[in-house]
Amino acid sequence: MEIAADTGQERHAARPVLGAVTSAIDALATSSRERLWALADGELGQTLTLLGRLRASVDAHLVSVLAEAKLRGLGSGDGWGPVDWARAMAPQLPTRTLTDLDAVAGAADEPRLTEVTSAVAAGAADDSTQALPVGKAAQIVRFHRSVRGLADPDQLAELTAILLHSARGPDGLPERDLATALRRAADGLRPDRHVEHDADLRRAHRSLVKGPGPLGLSRYTLLLDDEGASIVDAAVDAVAKPSPDPETGARDERTPAARRADALIDLVTRAVSAPEGVPRQAKTSVLVTVDVDTLTRRTRGAGLTLTGELLTTETIRRMACDAEVIPMILGSRGEVLDHGTAVRLFTTAQIRHLWLRDRGCTFPGCTRPPRWADAHHLIHWADGGPTDLSNAALLCRAHHTVVHRGGYAAVVLDGPRGPTVQWELAPGSYDHRLEALRRAGTIPRWPDEHHDPDHDPP
Repeated sequence: MEIAADTGQERHAARPVLGAVTSAIDALATSSRERLWALADGELGQTLTLLGRLRASVDAHLVSVLAEAKLRGLGSGDGWGPVDWARAMAPQLPTRTLTDLDAVAGAADEPRLTEVTSAVAAGAADDSTQALPVGKAAQIVRFHRSVRGLADPDQLAELTAILLHSARGPDGLPERDLATALRRAADGLRPDRHVEHDADLRRAHRSLVKGPGPLGLSRYTLLLDDEGASIVDAAVDAVAKPSPDPETGARDERTPAARRADALIDLVTRAVSAPEGVPRQAKTSVLVTVDVDTLTRRTRGAGLTLTGELLTTETIRRMACDAEVIPMILGSRGEVLDHGTAVRLFTTAQIRHLWLRDRGCTFPGCTRPPRWADAHHLIHWADGGPTDLSNAALLCRAHHTVVHRGGYAAVVLDGPRGPTVQWELAPGSYDHRLEALRRAGTIPRWPDEHHDPDHDPP
């Protein structure tokens, strides 16, 4: 009687994945890591390349294993979800990795996400040009699920294919850039009211919490939305650059974290020590890239800061009222129509005049003092409104947001006690007033100012 040899391939066929993983672990366990010095430079690089391929293959197999476990409902009898079950089976894996694996594994039976899961599986097939890391795949899956109830299926499929193409392979978008692209895509697919509602929620959750730190220090935890982060980043980065000793030229020995902390303290010190509450310098400059149709609300979209934060159209228009904004306005083909310069929209003299004239926030019923208010363009700067006192009113930060969100209009009227601001709190009243001024020729239209004969219809 002949007895067949028990080859490794047969063992692996009888125990798919499990046999191969066991063999790989045994092989790696018996390798001598302490003798890596014996490898040539090229061999050391080759080892790192192979370990990278092994990692991609392991991630792809983890998705397949978790998808099979979800299909069988493993752990559900004990009241566990897939992530809890996976954590119990593989406690070495970080929680973020497990949640990413769960998201991708849950898409295994969704036909509209087949290309995404296939790209992850390409890691197991050692096809690095087409492989998609699990972290990126999880981002795309979550994006797809968050918007598919609102988006046109064909448009969503096209966007998903574009994002997948941009993210896969060794030269694909990094995870942070992919996250930014996904947010822009999501905002473009969702109704404006939902986008602005989410922006309001993020703004409402801003917080600054003080707690004890090590060695008698205090720890401040600052939580900001995209708008707040872009302002703080622009202000702190401008002051936190290394500062060599002016006399000796010695290098700045402070760590980047220490420089940022010193910069923040410096900014606060300047603000509270300014005479009469007037800042000694212009407000923070924020460079925002936005196309002209988005800025004028002819099409939907968002603006992008240098640090990658996405700002909604209304946020950009509101910030442009009383901040130093450097507009980078793009045409329909991405060409630069206008690269403006930083201009302080309202001068210190104008702001002081508004303090005396308005005596605080002009929104009906608000009692905020003038120093807590911003100068607001009654006809927005982005719509061509002039920067003069007849087109200005003080608004506290909260009501500044309310006015832009509600689309409220106001006018400055002469009365027996001098000029006063009168608000029309009807939703959309601003658009009606703007259109009336445009018909009268008082306010120009953006397309007329940037006329391009190449875009004229035939």
